[in-house]
Amino acid sequence: MEATVVEALKEAARKEQLTYDFYEKLLSLVSELSSKAIIKELMETKLRFKNEIESAVECGCLDKLGLDSSCKLRDLGIGRTGHSEVVKPDLNVQELLLIAIRHEDGSMKFYEQMAEKFTGTEAGEAFQRLAYDVACHKKDIQYIYDDLVNIEN
Repeated sequence: MEATVVEALKEAARKEQLTYDFYEKLLSLVSELSSKAIIKELMETKLRFKNEIESAVECGCLDKLGLDSSCKLRDLGIGRTGHSEVVKPDLNVQELLLIAIRHEDGSMKFYEQMAEKFTGTEAGEAFQRLAYDVACHKKDIQYIYDDLVNIEN
């Protein structure tokens, strides 16, 4: 693997770790049990993504990255608001999900940029698959949010 690809993958793993760390802090702050359950699930996904990326760096292989997707994408447009991410102990599930959607959107954009940077290479294809995986995860969070809003209304 080229050094630039390795650097990009290490940056991707670092970003996944930063998001994981954010969710871990969030977990210690929120009080709602339903929020805690959602945060734990988000943390597991971020850790899985990070571990897959680090494994690819270790083995020097990209062919297994981003192969965990079987979803059909449909962005619901949830989370596009410009609200700040104010984290407070009484954060409700709806607010938590909006924060998570924005984090996933940031990850997706990073992977798309890396896919474009490495277009026509195995690395470009791997980053495209990672972008797709994150987009699927974001879609899942959007559906949870949509279901929650529909139940409350």
